[in-house]
Amino acid sequence: MRVCPRMSVCRFEDLRVWQAAKRQCDRVGELIKRPEFRDDQELSHQMNRAAISVMLNISEGFLRRRDNETAQFLRYSFASNGELKAGYYAADGRKYVTAAEAVELIELNESIAKMLRRWQATLKTREPTTKRR
Repeated sequence: MRVCPRMSVCRFEDLRVWQAAKRQCDRVGELIKRPEFRDDQELSHQMNRAAISVMLNISEGFLRRRDNETAQFLRYSFASNGELKAGYYAADGRKYVTAAEAVELIELNESIAKMLRRWQATLKTREPTTKRR
């Protein structure tokens, strides 16, 4: 891991959460090459888009360098990660993956969700103001 003088991480590629999201994206890329996924284009395309979205939004959030903006992109990433988790359940239910693969994929997905939540908790964000009557 590279260390920057003013911050602990210089590049988004050095983030453990981004590295895990890339592993997850790579795994989805392997899955959708299977014949059963190729035949179910709706599910495979949706899972592929969600996996890519997790990775891309983590990197964009990191690069924003403003806590409110970073938090927004982490929320997008968290939501896409949840969407992908639902895709794993669908793939498991349709027997496109083995039970062991489903467990492994869901564990990786949940670890990413935890890392995203921990990162979000470190951000100093302003809560939206609401008008009181």
